[in-house]
Amino acid sequence: MISRNRKVLVSYNDVHSFDEKFMEQLTHSHGFTCYVKHEKNTTQDDYLDVEIIFGQPRREYLKKAMALRWVQLPSAGADNIADINLFASDKVILTNASGVYGKPIAEHVFAMILSFNRNLIQYERNRQKCKWAVIPQVRDLYRSTLCVIGLGDIGSEVAILGKAFGAKVIALKRTPGERPAYVDELYGMEELDRVLAQSDYLVLALPNTPETKGIMSAERIALLKPEAFIVNVGRGSAICQEALICALQEGRIAGAGLDVTVPEPLPSDSPLWKMPNVIITSHSSGTSPGNWSRYAALIQENFTRYIDGKQLANQVDFNLKY
Repeated sequence: MISRNRKVLVSYNDVHSFDEKFMEQLTHSHGFTCYVKHEKNTTQDDYLDVEIIFGQPRREYLKKAMALRWVQLPSAGADNIADINLFASDKVILTNASGVYGKPIAEHVFAMILSFNRNLIQYERNRQKCKWAVIPQVRDLYRSTLCVIGLGDIGSEVAILGKAFGAKVIALKRTPGERPAYVDELYGMEELDRVLAQSDYLVLALPNTPETKGIMSAERIALLKPEAFIVNVGRGSAICQEALICALQEGRIAGAGLDVTVPEPLPSDSPLWKMPNVIITSHSSGTSPGNWSRYAALIQENFTRYIDGKQLANQVDFNLKY
């Protein structure tokens, strides 16, 4: 029998919002009291007897949250909170929002690739000058080689679209397992150096972990062909940014599409802003009007599992950080 007065904190912010009525109805139906507050307005008192947090918690308050048993993040990335030492108890379950953002991020990846291939950025500059001029240097995605590093939710959606465009899709992941139909070749991360040299397009869809930090080092960037175009929609820490800038300036790679950088926001004096072969977006690739419906379905499924004492979906491994 569920006891009364169990507390849920819904912590929203300017990036991740919640339907307050949905959250109240879902939690109240199981005897929980739901508090909905903007993250910046939460206080230590809000954490004292909370059992469940939906949203991004305040790290500095977690040690006092003695009753906390589950945190459901609104993001796929969990690296900023996936440290068991932040919590008052080692019994806390942390789950992320994997599955919510893969589709819009995959569309964003190909928006960048196709904009680069078809010179859409330069055509926009020409439009602003009322200049009619054909740019004959274009690139094909069809029959190219697309390499996807990280085959989670985001990487899988990228691979599916890449296959639909007629590209050869090579994917790498930590534990390869069975190769899905939308991937032509699947390897473990130990094959990264060999695969890089084949890539016309390299898409990084990696979480921020000790293993992925700086994975695209200067040495690995040097393995790419001059025609290669890099897209990073995972974490900026995956690429040695100075080495990337040098490779772009020296023409050793064709270009880059960056939704994530180090640091964020990208400083105004970064050379990346001025490069004509670089597309920059503001860590916004996951933005989509469909996100809430996908996230709400995940919340409902996981809340039901929690009530029933079943294993939750998208559990984060505190050792792996994802």
